[in-house]
Amino acid sequence: MRSQAWEWAEGAGLTPTQGEILVLLMQRKGPMRLGEIARETALTAATTSDAVSTLEGKGLVEKRRALDDGRALAVRLTARGRTAAKRAATWPDFLAKAVGTLPNDEQSAFYRTLLKTIRQLETQEQIPPHRMCLTCTHFQPSKNPKKTPHHCALLELKMADTDVRLDCSVHETADIATQKKVWKVFAQ
Repeated sequence: MRSQAWEWAEGAGLTPTQGEILVLLMQRKGPMRLGEIARETALTAATTSDAVSTLEGKGLVEKRRALDDGRALAVRLTARGRTAAKRAATWPDFLAKAVGTLPNDEQSAFYRTLLKTIRQLETQEQIPPHRMCLTCTHFQPSKNPKKTPHHCALLELKMADTDVRLDCSVHETADIATQKKVWKVFAQ
C-alpha cells in the first residue's frame, strides 16, 4: 500500500502525507485545526505544520482564524484542494477491487479481522482512535450476524459485518464498559 501511495502521490505532485491530509479535510467537510489534523493522522505537530504549509503554497488549502476561537488557525480545502482530495481518495481502490473478488464469506472474515487488528493497534496506542461503529453508543452487535444483522439504533440500519463503518460521521463514543461488551460479542 505504501508503494501504491507513493506512486499515486508522485503523479499528483504530492507526498502521501499531503494526500492523506487532503482526504481527511474532505471527509470532515469543514475546517480543522492543526492539532486535530496531527491527532487524526498520527503525525507530529511539526510534520503536520510543514505538510499544511506546503499544501497552502500549492493553493490546495488555506489557513483562516477558527470560528470558535479567533486566536486559533483552522485549515480548509480550496476548490483546487477539493479536486485533489477527490483524486487522492481513489488511490486505494486497487485494494478494494482485489478484496471484491473474494467470495462474500471471505470478504466478511477479512473485514472482521481488519477491524479487530485496527482495534488492537488503537488499544496499544499505535494508531489514533477511529470513529468506528464498534465503539459507538448506537451500535448493537449481533451474536450471529449471518442470521441476524448488527443494528445502528441512530440510523435504524441493519448491518452485515462488511457494513460496519470504520469512520462514521455520526459516531458517538460509548463508555468503556459498553465498548468492552460490544467487542466481546463481535469477537466471538
